[in-house]
Amino acid sequence: MSLSTQLFVRFYLVIVISLVTVGWSVELIWQYFYADDESQTLHSSQALQSQLELAALTLERTSEESIQSTLSQLNQITNSPIGIISRDKISTGSLTQELDSNKVVALLNTDNSMALYRQIEGTDLLATTNVNPPSTQDWTKQQLLILFYFIIAIVVYLWIRPLTRDLKKLEVAANNFKHAKWNSSIDLTNSSPVKLLADAYNGLLQQIEKLLKEQQEMSHAISHEIRTPLARIKFSIEMASNSATSDNVKLQLQSITEDINEIQQLVDELLRYAALEKNTTSANWEKGDIHSLLDSLVDKLQRNSADKEITVNLDRNATIILCDSFLIERAVQNLIMNAIRHSQSKVHVSFEQFNNTNRIKVEDDGAGISAENAAHIFESFVQVNKSNQMKGFGLGLAIVKRIAKLHKGQITLEKSTLGGACFVLSWPIYKL
Repeated sequence: MSLSTQLFVRFYLVIVISLVTVGWSVELIWQYFYADDESQTLHSSQALQSQLELAALTLERTSEESIQSTLSQLNQITNSPIGIISRDKISTGSLTQELDSNKVVALLNTDNSMALYRQIEGTDLLATTNVNPPSTQDWTKQQLLILFYFIIAIVVYLWIRPLTRDLKKLEVAANNFKHAKWNSSIDLTNSSPVKLLADAYNGLLQQIEKLLKEQQEMSHAISHEIRTPLARIKFSIEMASNSATSDNVKLQLQSITEDINEIQQLVDELLRYAALEKNTTSANWEKGDIHSLLDSLVDKLQRNSADKEITVNLDRNATIILCDSFLIERAVQNLIMNAIRHSQSKVHVSFEQFNNTNRIKVEDDGAGISAENAAHIFESFVQVNKSNQMKGFGLGLAIVKRIAKLHKGQITLEKSTLGGACFVLSWPIYKL
């Protein structure tokens, strides 16, 4: 659910629940304290109707000259004063027929009070009296209405206040971000309406910090890796220029060529790593023969490392799998070359399918990797043993990690049965 939808739903529920709860509570209060008043008003209205009916019947039997005196006598014995008005003084509307039938009708006055009317038969006069409800009810209703809206306002305030506070934290963090203050993370409670937004900001901040750190490490590593062969090239040029024999010149030129190749390898690795780090990069899924891929790759690397024994163990029940063959080959090649570099004499490669997962293991009989180094082994430009003669650039395992991510899988480090390190490249089994 998106942030905007969550905010709308939460605010909507707060308003609806508040209206229902407060309205129900106010109704209970009214019923508890003023139900008797309403009942009394109803009984009073019924009594007044009967009283007005008797007064109108009395006045119908009175001559026009005696109506006023008779009315004065009636008012001396009635609970509510009775008056006489001309029928054309009021607008009866749809009640005209009822008045013509000599029925008592109720109409609202201009001051919202209620009055009762009864036609005096044989005349154009109406007998009338006012219904006076308990004087406290109107004021009490206004008080309860004010209380109702006041409680709603408090509920909305209590919901809006934390939201405003959290949005202020986001604003401060955004301003710090603008001024390159990368440590301005946002800590909100899980109940905050903008928790998802804060988490997204914190994730963005961590990603930027990671990229900046990698950029610094890359700059340092590149300068270090290039400085060494450049120094050797410079030294070889000086040696060649001072050499008197052609054989020595050829030897120095061969050394220069090797150093240039080393720089070229570094550039190639950087380009591969940069290509995989692009957000637009995706795996090219296709059917592939994993047995043929691993067998040919191991044969090629074995020829280049005759002093090491590379063995293969493949699950013969699983041959054709779904993957990006080019990327998987690149990842396994990096793992095997890394194992060759750090092994004593043995490297073992295996493939199996387990728990709906493809698993390629590459293990060696080297010294293994300490817990301290294991926490950073998959970061770019990290080298565990920089003194090794077959030194790399610290990008191989970072490339493997990215390839695993493109396959929605992972690369993990385990303890090898050979005594050294064991890297496991795994990704889900997809239907062919």
